[in-house]
Amino acid sequence: MHATPARLTLPRQRGLTLVELMVALVAAIIFSLSVLLVQIALTKENVQMSDVSQRDNQSRAALDLITQDLSNSGFMLGGVQSRCSVTLAYNSSLTNPAFFQYPVSAASQPLPLPTSTAVGSSTYPSTTPDPNGYGSNAQFTDLLFFTGTTSALQLPSNGNPSTYVVQQASTTTAPGANGAISSTVLPLQTVTGINAGDGALLRMPLNGKLVCFRVPIANVNPSNPPTIASKSTQLFPGSGYTGFQTQMQAAGVWPTSGLVNSNLIGSRLTDLGPAATTVEQTVVYYVGTYGTAGTATGSYPMLMRAVINAQNDTLTSINPVAAGVVSLQALFGVDETNSGGVTNYLTWPDVVKGNYTADVRSVLFAIVTKTLQTDPKYTVPSVGSVPTITIASPSTGPDSFTNYTVPNGTGGLPDYTHNRFSVLESEVAIRNQIWPH
Repeated sequence: MHATPARLTLPRQRGLTLVELMVALVAAIIFSLSVLLVQIALTKENVQMSDVSQRDNQSRAALDLITQDLSNSGFMLGGVQSRCSVTLAYNSSLTNPAFFQYPVSAASQPLPLPTSTAVGSSTYPSTTPDPNGYGSNAQFTDLLFFTGTTSALQLPSNGNPSTYVVQQASTTTAPGANGAISSTVLPLQTVTGINAGDGALLRMPLNGKLVCFRVPIANVNPSNPPTIASKSTQLFPGSGYTGFQTQMQAAGVWPTSGLVNSNLIGSRLTDLGPAATTVEQTVVYYVGTYGTAGTATGSYPMLMRAVINAQNDTLTSINPVAAGVVSLQALFGVDETNSGGVTNYLTWPDVVKGNYTADVRSVLFAIVTKTLQTDPKYTVPSVGSVPTITIASPSTGPDSFTNYTVPNGTGGLPDYTHNRFSVLESEVAIRNQIWPH
């Protein structure tokens, strides 16, 4: 008999039902979305933190650059001669053609750059920020001016500046109905070495101060007496030195009887060389709107640095310095009692009003910077009902910084209420005021 083999029983296989598969798929999607959302949130937070860090680093770098430029203000301005109490300059292409040229100064935005080369020209395209383009927030911003030389190359190889003594002028020794004071012709003891096209600095003692005039040399006449002429140029008033009467009165150096030819006795003229190659420059810091609205990058405030030739007011360069800067302000530490230290902090208009331009010892800066990225979870704190960034002011002096009012999207202004802000302050001593040459 043959045994009947036992029947093999296979295990019953059971797969996922459609419902179970759908549940697993939904759970996986939810988990993936959760991880993705966390990653997006972390990435956004990292971007915001990086933005804050970059804005802070750029602002600190801007302070270093401002400090460097400030250290050159007044340096070798006019050679190794005594420092000018005030320098008077002129440019007929400007709205206010007669102006002061200080080692350090400031003006409120908006204000066009003091240059005969228009921003928006072929040299500097329309995308180059202009101080006027910053808009309503310019009321919280200063234009800062530092004038000096980048080196001592304006001195000849023998180490002495090219200085010429001015003769006493009268109608018998100089062309023009009223002599050199009312004309644009200046008689000198010699004109050897002076070339037409050079710039010069004329120093004139008045009322116990050394008043300087920026004089362009349009023509040189070696006859007797030898003379230079500044006529036929936009950089000197057609009425000659009396064209600076308003400036001199504001500076407190205008003689009671008015300028007369005898005021030129003892004056000195320093030839600064060709204006195109001058090492005298004015550095201007201001806030402009950078970029193009509606593009991928959009537009945002930017601290700008412009360089202007100090002899002929032509624009040399414009460069961005720090993104996100919305306010740049300055207070000037003055020592009006000659105590050896800062006794008051004043705005520049009050420095001029008090006739303290020769007593400035330091400049105190405040830079307000915003992030380029918004943070919906953050809202700028308000002072009262107005979103405001508070700027600390020194306790010495009657003047203070202006707190920055954050635009909230009304009145056609952007909405910065969800941006984070930082405030940096730095005070820099003016070496040429402390160690006058």
